[in-house]
Amino acid sequence: MTLGERLKVILTESNETQVDFAKALGIGAGYVNQLVNGKKTNISHTLAKLIEETYGYSADWIMTGKGEKRAIQSFSLVKLKFLKKVQSMPEDEVIALLAFANSLESIKEAFGIIKSNP
Repeated sequence: MTLGERLKVILTESNETQVDFAKALGIGAGYVNQLVNGKKTNISHTLAKLIEETYGYSADWIMTGKGEKRAIQSFSLVKLKFLKKVQSMPEDEVIALLAFANSLESIKEAFGIIKSNP
């Protein structure tokens, strides 16, 4: 499997367009297109690590096609995307999200979704 094919897998499994992928990584959409279409056949380790951190795919697998496809971590793709979004938010919005997250347990409890702790 070529680098372009591996990137196509990431795009498909992440349900991302080349443009969205490029924006998320801070690189040009034209460059992504060249990679996906095999006009460029290798990437820097730095970019592979950025893809790993952003999408959860192993940098080694991205670069070589060898090893585990997914990086070993406990976060799903959705959680990774959310964490990335939170990192770019201003402090007041993060505080609001934290307050919401803290309130979820009492909301679930009120609706009988979880039981209260003794």
